[in-house]
Amino acid sequence: MTTYKERKENQYNFVLLKNGIVLGTFGNLKKITEFVKDEDFPSYWTLVRKKEFPIELTDFQIFKVKHY
Repeated sequence: MTTYKERKENQYNFVLLKNGIVLGTFGNLKKITEFVKDEDFPSYWTLVRKKEFPIELTDFQIFKVKHY
């Protein structure tokens, strides 16, 4: 069983940028896909398969950052 401290040390957030402007921070990729109302934005299942960050899209970037 992991402790609260260990969970917080291993926690990550996702930062969504559009043309270099931060739109928000999210706890998971599903929340990003719900937030963006662009029909050309990839689905959650497409984003989950991407293993390298930052994820580069046409106008958007998604960064995975350590939670402090």
